[in-house]
Amino acid sequence: MNSCDDCLRLENRLHGASDVYVSLVIQHDKMIRDGAADSNALEDAMRKARRRRNAAARLLLAHRKTHAESTQPKTHVAGQS
Repeated sequence: MNSCDDCLRLENRLHGASDVYVSLVIQHDKMIRDGAADSNALEDAMRKARRRRNAAARLLLAHRKTHAESTQPKTHVAGQS
């Protein structure tokens, strides 16, 4: 499947959101290992980043589905012209 401009934009959004989420998880894990008392402060930011990542993935999948639907051959139903 060829990528259009929207595909590339949505892929970049997903990669960026994933990078942010992963960096927050790594930072949170490091804070826990170091025994930082405020490690829970990152949990809200992690939840928001996970939601943004999931939303970006849903948008990309929905967009790719439109490509798949547009490439499927059209079938005629009996009785319709």
